[in-house]
Amino acid sequence: MAQFTHALVADHPSIAPEALAKAVRAVIQLQSGRGGIRLLDKLMHLDETDIEGLDRLLEQWTVQDALVVLDEIDARLSVIAAIEKLAGDPATDELHTLHPLITKARWLFGPEFDSSEYASNSTLRTVAEEVFGSRKADTTFQNPRRRPDLVILGDATISLTATTTFNGTDHLACMRDVLLIELKKGHSTIRREEMHQAEGYIEDLMSNGALASRPFFHAYVVGHEIAQATTRTKSLGEGQDVFARIQATTYNQLTDTANRRLMNLKERIPSRYEEVNGYDLVQKVMGQPSQASLVPQGIE
Repeated sequence: MAQFTHALVADHPSIAPEALAKAVRAVIQLQSGRGGIRLLDKLMHLDETDIEGLDRLLEQWTVQDALVVLDEIDARLSVIAAIEKLAGDPATDELHTLHPLITKARWLFGPEFDSSEYASNSTLRTVAEEVFGSRKADTTFQNPRRRPDLVILGDATISLTATTTFNGTDHLACMRDVLLIELKKGHSTIRREEMHQAEGYIEDLMSNGALASRPFFHAYVVGHEIAQATTRTKSLGEGQDVFARIQATTYNQLTDTANRRLMNLKERIPSRYEEVNGYDLVQKVMGQPSQASLVPQGIE
Protein backbone atom coordinates (compact mmCIF):
# COMPACT_ATOMS: atom_id res chain seq x y z
CA MET A 1 0.00 0.00 0.00
CA ALA A 2 2.91 2.35 0.70
CA GLN A 3 4.31 1.64 -2.77
CA PHE A 4 0.91 2.30 -4.32
CA THR A 5 0.53 5.59 -2.41
CA HIS A 6 4.01 6.79 -3.38
CA ALA A 7 3.46 5.86 -7.03
CA LEU A 8 0.07 7.61 -7.11
CA VAL A 9 1.47 10.81 -5.61
CA ALA A 10 4.45 10.70 -7.99
CA ASP A 11 2.15 10.38 -11.01
CA HIS A 12 -0.33 12.99 -9.70
CA PRO A 13 1.54 15.46 -7.45
CA SER A 14 -1.50 17.75 -7.18
CA ILE A 15 -3.92 15.04 -6.06
CA ALA A 16 -6.19 16.23 -3.24
CA PRO A 17 -5.82 14.49 0.14
CA GLU A 18 -9.51 13.43 0.02
CA ALA A 19 -9.02 11.80 -3.38
CA LEU A 20 -5.85 10.07 -2.21
CA ALA A 21 -7.66 8.72 0.87
CA LYS A 22 -10.52 7.38 -1.29
CA ALA A 23 -8.08 5.73 -3.69
CA VAL A 24 -6.26 4.02 -0.83
CA ARG A 25 -9.52 2.80 0.74
CA ALA A 26 -10.70 1.50 -2.65
CA VAL A 27 -7.51 -0.47 -3.21
CA ILE A 28 -7.66 -1.94 0.31
CA GLN A 29 -11.26 -3.07 -0.33
CA LEU A 30 -10.37 -4.52 -3.73
CA GLN A 31 -7.47 -6.49 -2.30
CA SER A 32 -9.73 -7.99 0.37
CA GLY A 33 -12.05 -9.53 -2.23
CA ARG A 34 -11.30 -12.71 -4.20
CA GLY A 35 -11.75 -11.00 -7.57
CA GLY A 36 -10.38 -7.67 -6.44
CA ILE A 37 -7.01 -7.92 -8.15
CA ARG A 38 -8.59 -8.93 -11.46
CA LEU A 39 -11.04 -6.05 -11.19
CA LEU A 40 -8.24 -3.61 -10.40
CA ASP A 41 -6.33 -4.83 -13.45
CA LYS A 42 -9.41 -4.26 -15.64
CA LEU A 43 -9.90 -0.76 -14.24
CA MET A 44 -6.30 0.10 -15.05
CA HIS A 45 -6.90 -0.69 -18.73
CA LEU A 46 -10.19 1.22 -19.16
CA ASP A 47 -10.10 4.19 -21.50
CA GLU A 48 -11.71 7.51 -20.63
CA THR A 49 -15.02 6.68 -22.35
CA ASP A 50 -15.37 3.39 -20.46
CA ILE A 51 -14.54 5.07 -17.15
CA GLU A 52 -17.27 7.63 -17.72
CA GLY A 53 -19.67 4.89 -18.74
CA LEU A 54 -18.86 2.82 -15.64
CA ASP A 55 -19.37 5.89 -13.44
CA ARG A 56 -22.76 6.49 -15.04
CA LEU A 57 -23.72 2.81 -14.67
CA LEU A 58 -22.88 2.74 -10.96
CA GLU A 59 -24.67 6.03 -10.47
CA GLN A 60 -27.96 4.58 -11.74
CA TRP A 61 -27.71 0.86 -10.95
CA THR A 62 -26.43 -1.42 -8.25
CA VAL A 63 -24.00 -4.04 -9.56
CA GLN A 64 -26.39 -6.88 -8.69
CA ASP A 65 -29.35 -5.25 -10.46
CA ALA A 66 -27.24 -4.58 -13.54
CA LEU A 67 -26.05 -8.22 -13.57
CA VAL A 68 -29.63 -9.55 -13.38
CA VAL A 69 -30.62 -7.49 -16.42
CA LEU A 70 -27.44 -8.14 -18.42
CA ASP A 71 -27.45 -11.89 -17.71
CA GLU A 72 -31.03 -12.19 -18.98
CA ILE A 73 -30.28 -10.18 -22.13
CA ASP A 74 -27.06 -12.12 -22.74
CA ALA A 75 -28.86 -15.45 -22.38
CA ARG A 76 -31.42 -14.46 -25.01
CA LEU A 77 -28.88 -13.01 -27.41
CA SER A 78 -26.81 -16.18 -26.99
CA VAL A 79 -29.82 -18.28 -28.06
CA ILE A 80 -30.22 -16.18 -31.21
CA ALA A 81 -26.49 -16.32 -32.02
CA ALA A 82 -26.36 -20.11 -31.46
CA ILE A 83 -29.30 -20.74 -33.81
CA GLU A 84 -27.81 -18.47 -36.48
CA LYS A 85 -24.44 -20.24 -36.27
CA LEU A 86 -25.72 -23.82 -36.17
CA ALA A 87 -28.99 -23.91 -38.12
CA GLY A 88 -27.33 -23.36 -41.49
CA ASP A 89 -24.47 -25.80 -40.89
CA PRO A 90 -25.13 -29.24 -42.49
CA ALA A 91 -22.78 -30.81 -39.93
CA THR A 92 -24.89 -29.66 -36.97
CA ASP A 93 -26.46 -32.41 -34.91
CA GLU A 94 -29.84 -30.68 -34.62
CA LEU A 95 -31.44 -33.41 -32.53
CA HIS A 96 -28.95 -33.07 -29.69
CA THR A 97 -28.14 -29.38 -30.02
CA LEU A 98 -30.68 -27.10 -31.70
CA HIS A 99 -33.91 -28.86 -30.78
CA PRO A 100 -33.50 -28.89 -26.97
CA LEU A 101 -32.25 -25.29 -27.13
CA ILE A 102 -35.17 -23.94 -29.17
CA THR A 103 -37.86 -25.79 -27.24
CA LYS A 104 -36.41 -24.47 -23.98
CA ALA A 105 -36.50 -20.89 -25.29
CA ARG A 106 -40.28 -20.66 -25.71
CA TRP A 107 -40.06 -16.84 -25.87
CA LEU A 108 -38.87 -17.29 -29.48
CA PHE A 109 -42.46 -18.11 -30.45
CA GLY A 110 -44.00 -15.07 -28.76
CA PRO A 111 -44.05 -13.18 -25.47
CA GLU A 112 -47.26 -14.96 -24.45
CA PHE A 113 -45.31 -18.24 -24.15
CA ASP A 114 -42.54 -16.70 -22.01
CA SER A 115 -44.08 -17.97 -18.81
CA SER A 116 -43.28 -20.64 -16.27
CA GLU A 117 -46.95 -21.63 -16.52
CA TYR A 118 -46.09 -23.61 -19.65
CA ALA A 119 -44.71 -26.85 -18.27
CA SER A 120 -44.59 -30.53 -18.98
CA ASN A 121 -47.90 -32.20 -18.15
CA SER A 122 -48.02 -35.86 -17.17
CA THR A 123 -51.42 -36.45 -18.79
CA LEU A 124 -50.30 -34.79 -22.02
CA ARG A 125 -47.12 -36.84 -21.96
CA THR A 126 -49.10 -40.08 -21.62
CA VAL A 127 -51.39 -39.14 -24.51
CA ALA A 128 -48.36 -38.18 -26.65
CA GLU A 129 -46.76 -41.56 -25.98
CA GLU A 130 -49.88 -43.24 -27.37
CA VAL A 131 -50.25 -40.93 -30.36
CA PHE A 132 -46.59 -40.92 -31.39
CA GLY A 133 -45.67 -44.36 -30.08
CA SER A 134 -45.29 -46.06 -33.45
CA ARG A 135 -43.22 -43.19 -34.88
CA LYS A 136 -40.80 -42.71 -31.99
CA ALA A 137 -37.15 -43.06 -32.94
CA ASP A 138 -34.96 -45.69 -31.32
CA THR A 139 -32.33 -43.06 -30.53
CA THR A 140 -33.00 -40.23 -28.13
CA PHE A 141 -30.80 -37.61 -26.50
CA GLN A 142 -28.90 -38.18 -23.28
CA ASN A 143 -30.89 -38.00 -20.03
CA PRO A 144 -34.42 -37.82 -21.52
CA ARG A 145 -35.85 -37.35 -18.01
CA ARG A 146 -34.40 -33.84 -18.04
CA ARG A 147 -36.80 -32.94 -20.85
CA PRO A 148 -40.06 -34.87 -20.37
CA ASP A 149 -41.75 -32.42 -22.75
CA LEU A 150 -39.84 -33.79 -25.77
CA VAL A 151 -40.82 -36.71 -27.99
CA ILE A 152 -38.18 -37.75 -30.53
CA LEU A 153 -39.54 -38.96 -33.88
CA GLY A 154 -37.65 -40.28 -36.86
CA ASP A 155 -37.82 -36.99 -38.77
CA ALA A 156 -38.63 -34.42 -36.09
CA THR A 157 -38.66 -33.44 -32.43
CA ILE A 158 -42.01 -32.67 -30.81
CA SER A 159 -42.26 -30.46 -27.73
CA LEU A 160 -45.52 -30.44 -25.76
CA THR A 161 -46.13 -28.11 -22.83
CA ALA A 162 -49.39 -26.88 -21.34
CA THR A 163 -50.92 -24.39 -18.93
CA THR A 164 -53.38 -25.53 -16.30
CA THR A 165 -56.52 -23.88 -14.95
CA PHE A 166 -59.57 -24.87 -12.90
CA ASN A 167 -62.85 -25.44 -14.68
CA GLY A 168 -65.89 -23.46 -13.67
CA THR A 169 -68.15 -26.37 -12.73
CA ASP A 170 -66.41 -28.82 -10.41
CA HIS A 171 -63.27 -26.68 -9.94
CA LEU A 172 -60.95 -29.49 -11.01
CA ALA A 173 -57.63 -28.82 -12.73
CA CYS A 174 -57.65 -29.02 -16.50
CA MET A 175 -55.46 -27.94 -19.42
CA ARG A 176 -56.17 -24.50 -20.86
CA ASP A 177 -53.53 -24.03 -23.59
CA VAL A 178 -51.10 -26.44 -25.24
CA LEU A 179 -47.94 -25.29 -27.02
CA LEU A 180 -46.88 -27.83 -29.66
CA ILE A 181 -43.53 -27.22 -31.39
CA GLU A 182 -42.49 -29.55 -34.19
CA LEU A 183 -38.87 -29.10 -35.24
CA LYS A 184 -37.96 -30.83 -38.49
CA LYS A 185 -34.53 -32.43 -38.78
CA GLY A 186 -32.03 -31.74 -41.53
CA HIS A 187 -32.32 -28.98 -44.10
CA SER A 188 -36.04 -29.59 -44.34
CA THR A 189 -38.68 -27.89 -46.46
CA ILE A 190 -42.14 -27.43 -44.99
CA ARG A 191 -44.82 -28.36 -47.49
CA ARG A 192 -48.54 -29.06 -47.37
CA GLU A 193 -47.83 -32.58 -46.17
CA GLU A 194 -46.01 -31.28 -43.07
CA MET A 195 -48.88 -28.90 -42.25
CA HIS A 196 -51.42 -31.73 -42.69
CA GLN A 197 -49.25 -33.91 -40.48
CA ALA A 198 -49.34 -31.32 -37.68
CA GLU A 199 -53.10 -31.08 -38.10
CA GLY A 200 -53.34 -34.86 -37.69
CA TYR A 201 -51.24 -34.74 -34.50
CA ILE A 202 -53.63 -32.23 -32.93
CA GLU A 203 -56.75 -34.15 -33.96
CA ASP A 204 -55.27 -37.39 -32.56
CA LEU A 205 -54.39 -35.67 -29.28
CA MET A 206 -57.87 -34.13 -29.04
CA SER A 207 -59.67 -37.38 -29.81
CA ASN A 208 -57.80 -39.30 -27.10
CA GLY A 209 -60.10 -39.92 -24.17
CA ALA A 210 -57.42 -39.12 -21.58
CA LEU A 211 -57.77 -35.35 -22.06
CA ALA A 212 -60.47 -34.25 -19.62
CA SER A 213 -60.77 -30.82 -21.23
CA ARG A 214 -60.57 -29.22 -24.66
CA PRO A 215 -57.51 -26.96 -24.59
CA PHE A 216 -56.50 -24.55 -27.33
CA PHE A 217 -53.49 -25.75 -29.35
CA HIS A 218 -50.80 -23.29 -30.45
CA ALA A 219 -48.76 -25.32 -32.97
CA TYR A 220 -45.54 -24.35 -34.77
CA VAL A 221 -43.86 -26.36 -37.52
CA VAL A 222 -40.23 -25.25 -37.86
CA GLY A 223 -37.90 -26.08 -40.75
CA HIS A 224 -35.18 -24.47 -42.86
CA GLU A 225 -37.52 -23.23 -45.59
CA ILE A 226 -41.17 -23.15 -46.58
CA ALA A 227 -42.37 -24.18 -50.03
CA GLN A 228 -44.08 -21.39 -51.96
CA ALA A 229 -47.40 -23.20 -52.33
CA THR A 230 -47.64 -23.89 -48.60
CA THR A 231 -50.19 -22.04 -46.47
CA ARG A 232 -48.20 -20.65 -43.55
CA THR A 233 -51.07 -20.29 -41.10
CA LYS A 234 -54.03 -22.59 -40.59
CA SER A 235 -56.83 -22.67 -38.01
CA LEU A 236 -58.81 -25.75 -36.99
CA GLY A 237 -62.48 -25.34 -36.20
CA GLU A 238 -64.89 -22.63 -37.28
CA GLY A 239 -66.08 -19.32 -35.84
CA GLN A 240 -66.22 -19.41 -32.05
CA ASP A 241 -65.26 -23.08 -32.10
CA VAL A 242 -61.65 -22.66 -33.31
CA PHE A 243 -59.50 -24.96 -31.15
CA ALA A 244 -56.07 -24.80 -32.82
CA ARG A 245 -53.76 -22.57 -34.84
CA ILE A 246 -50.89 -24.05 -36.86
CA GLN A 247 -48.02 -21.79 -37.96
CA ALA A 248 -45.18 -22.72 -40.33
CA THR A 249 -41.93 -20.86 -39.70
CA THR A 250 -38.19 -21.10 -40.34
CA TYR A 251 -35.14 -20.84 -38.13
CA ASN A 252 -34.24 -17.57 -39.84
CA GLN A 253 -37.69 -16.12 -39.20
CA LEU A 254 -37.43 -17.10 -35.53
CA THR A 255 -34.08 -15.37 -35.06
CA ASP A 256 -35.09 -12.31 -37.09
CA THR A 257 -38.27 -11.87 -35.04
CA ALA A 258 -36.38 -12.40 -31.78
CA ASN A 259 -33.76 -9.83 -32.80
CA ARG A 260 -36.46 -7.26 -33.47
CA ARG A 261 -38.15 -7.94 -30.15
CA LEU A 262 -34.79 -7.34 -28.47
CA MET A 263 -34.45 -4.00 -30.32
CA ASN A 264 -31.65 -5.34 -32.55
CA LEU A 265 -29.24 -5.28 -29.60
CA LYS A 266 -27.20 -8.11 -31.09
CA GLU A 267 -26.46 -6.01 -34.18
CA ARG A 268 -25.20 -3.19 -31.97
CA ILE A 269 -22.66 -5.41 -30.17
CA PRO A 270 -21.64 -7.84 -32.94
CA SER A 271 -18.14 -8.52 -31.66
CA ARG A 272 -19.46 -10.11 -28.47
CA TYR A 273 -20.69 -13.23 -30.28
CA GLU A 274 -18.68 -13.29 -33.52
CA GLU A 275 -15.79 -15.38 -32.21
CA VAL A 276 -17.81 -17.69 -29.96
CA ASN A 277 -18.44 -21.24 -31.15
CA GLY A 278 -22.11 -22.16 -31.61
CA TYR A 279 -21.80 -25.25 -29.41
CA ASP A 280 -20.23 -23.15 -26.64
CA LEU A 281 -23.21 -20.80 -26.79
CA VAL A 282 -25.59 -23.76 -26.50
CA GLN A 283 -23.65 -25.04 -23.50
CA LYS A 284 -23.83 -21.63 -21.82
CA VAL A 285 -27.57 -21.28 -22.36
CA MET A 286 -28.48 -24.85 -21.44
CA GLY A 287 -26.17 -24.89 -18.45
CA GLN A 288 -24.62 -28.21 -19.44
CA PRO A 289 -22.26 -29.54 -22.13
CA SER A 290 -23.72 -29.83 -25.61
CA GLN A 291 -24.93 -33.39 -26.10
CA ALA A 292 -23.64 -33.41 -29.64
CA SER A 293 -20.20 -34.20 -28.26
CA LEU A 294 -21.61 -37.10 -26.22
CA VAL A 295 -23.27 -38.95 -29.09
CA PRO A 296 -21.30 -41.58 -31.03
CA GLN A 297 -20.50 -40.58 -34.61
CA GLY A 298 -22.88 -41.98 -37.19
CA ILE A 299 -26.03 -41.73 -35.07
CA GLU A 300 -28.64 -39.49 -36.70
